[in-house]
Amino acid sequence: MHVTHSALLLTTMLTLACAEGARAPSSSAPSNEPPATASVRVSAPEPSAAASALATVSAIALVASTGPAPSPAAPIPGPASEPRHAAATVERLEIAGGPTTSIVRARDGKPPRIVFFPGICSNAGAYLHGFTEAAATHGGALAIDGEKPCGASGDFHSISSDPVREEKRLDAALDAAGVPSEQRSELLHVGYSLGATLLENLVKKDPARYRHVVLIGSPKDPRKDRLEKATTVATMSCSLDVPQRMKGAVPMLEKAGVRAKYFEMPGCTHGNLADGDAVFSDVFTWMRSAP
Repeated sequence: MHVTHSALLLTTMLTLACAEGARAPSSSAPSNEPPATASVRVSAPEPSAAASALATVSAIALVASTGPAPSPAAPIPGPASEPRHAAATVERLEIAGGPTTSIVRARDGKPPRIVFFPGICSNAGAYLHGFTEAAATHGGALAIDGEKPCGASGDFHSISSDPVREEKRLDAALDAAGVPSEQRSELLHVGYSLGATLLENLVKKDPARYRHVVLIGSPKDPRKDRLEKATTVATMSCSLDVPQRMKGAVPMLEKAGVRAKYFEMPGCTHGNLADGDAVFSDVFTWMRSAP
């Protein structure tokens, strides 16, 4: 039979109590002194040795049966809060002797994975302000101004559609932003107006490098002979610009084996952006989901 430590201790203490009680005298020795006058005791009588031992045993038995007092329960942690990001910003990327370039840095700290080309008399950095959060969330973006000044303020420039000339300027910006050469074929390239025409020419020149392109508000119908070797093409327009042109290019591209889809910005005209963060986020998500 298994005997617990508490039961063994209890048995031992009971044995000691009985032995002590057996040794205690039943009466005091005879005395020749006369009996004392009766008095009233106001304090509790002293317990006998046996009674003291039994009280001790009872206390030990109580502790053994109930165990140690439970420790206070640990507080239940609340739900983890969602991480908060600082608002994305547009910065000027300094390039000695290179093109005027603006940048939205990626939230993960990696080099940018999106490139934006504006059109005629445009400000590339101003366009980035239209989809700053989407750019930061989807890998960061560079926006490269054209080389030819437009107007007296110096804030607007025009890009060309020459793929050789513009590719040199693009590479200077990518070098300054720290984009490795081996990763450049995975970049998403966005072109607005004449910038879209430039992208068509870049795809035709080097389809292995310019695989993923977004064409916004092209001044002419997108051409199959320029785009048929692209991997992914998103066409896009303001609802009050050329939606039929850009939407109509999708069946032509799909027939050529290109993965293509149309996206629309509501209530805006040529050269503008509307709901930029939401629409561009949809575009970038769709393009990155390519098999």
